[in-house]
Amino acid sequence: MKEYEKYIQFNKLNEYDDIIHLSTKKPFNFSKITNTEDNIKQEYEEIQNILDYKFIKIKKPIQTHTNIVKVLNEDNLEDDFQDVDGLITNLEDVALCVITADCQPIILYDPIKRIIGCIHSGWKGTLNKITKNAINLMNKEYNSNPSDIIACIAPSILKCCFEVDIDVVDMFKENFNNIDEDIYLGDIKEGIQKYYIDTININKKELLDLGLKEENIILSNICTMCKSDKYHSYRTDKDKSGRNLTLIAMKKRS
Repeated sequence: MKEYEKYIQFNKLNEYDDIIHLSTKKPFNFSKITNTEDNIKQEYEEIQNILDYKFIKIKKPIQTHTNIVKVLNEDNLEDDFQDVDGLITNLEDVALCVITADCQPIILYDPIKRIIGCIHSGWKGTLNKITKNAINLMNKEYNSNPSDIIACIAPSILKCCFEVDIDVVDMFKENFNNIDEDIYLGDIKEGIQKYYIDTININKKELLDLGLKEENIILSNICTMCKSDKYHSYRTDKDKSGRNLTLIAMKKRS
């Protein structure tokens, strides 16, 4: 992984000349609650300057912690994608992005079929298998072979900080098999037993089960809560939190 002052990139994706991507750090802030629309517009412009590329369109769905992934094409390019938490496309010069503050931003790329995806997988999205929906949609719509797909999970909350109550643990155990190794006993706080869940590894195992190769699943291993001085973290800053942006696009082939 390459780490710069204001963003990171994955070495695996940098091997492909037709792919543009990044995941931002502070002081970028793409939250409409803690930043102004004018500032956010300027930050999108700055990103294009950093990447030295002008996109035809930048598409961010209106995320609401669903497991819904949609195909972006010429016909729905102007849609808002309300209650959608992931997009996939074969369009060139169109950037797909999601915003996060502890949730997992997942970049997908099939270099054979030339398909990209960008997914917002919070704990609810992970619980309800949004990654599975994305991979299955890439296969259904574009005949992508999962063994060709590269998945990169950008900075997000890691098992060291994702503290939950037993109700969340029970939901994960109900939806997934063999995840005991991904659940850790925490402290007792105010008489309540706490737990930690490794949602990163749960998503990784889900991707492996879907047919992705282990060498094609790349983890940043950066915890946004531990590194809240560099990344926006909702668990750290609550309603005052900003948002990180993760973006991927395909250049037009000459």
